[in-house]
Amino acid sequence: MTNLQEAKLAREAELCFATLALATDYDCWKQDAHEVAITDVLAVLNANVALAKRVVHEVVPSLERVSGCGCGRALEHAIITDRARIPARVKRDLAPIIGRYVPEDA
Repeated sequence: MTNLQEAKLAREAELCFATLALATDYDCWKQDAHEVAITDVLAVLNANVALAKRVVHEVVPSLERVSGCGCGRALEHAIITDRARIPARVKRDLAPIIGRYVPEDA
């Protein structure tokens, strides 16, 4: 539920990715939690927005830039299909993502 698809897409796009997840309520799994009112959820949501903004503003600039991680070349060995069997249309359509590993003319 929390960022699975985003993490997959970031990996395919060879992007470094991190998640800041802030809960709004626990009623979907916590059996002894009281019933949640929308006003409570919205209040927590607004507080979480303020917290997320503060984290981005204060924490992100202090993070060290990491060089040499594998994110930027995640697809280098992930495409195992014989390049000759990839249709030209697929190569063209996916060129923004796979172009440096599967050139359109290959």
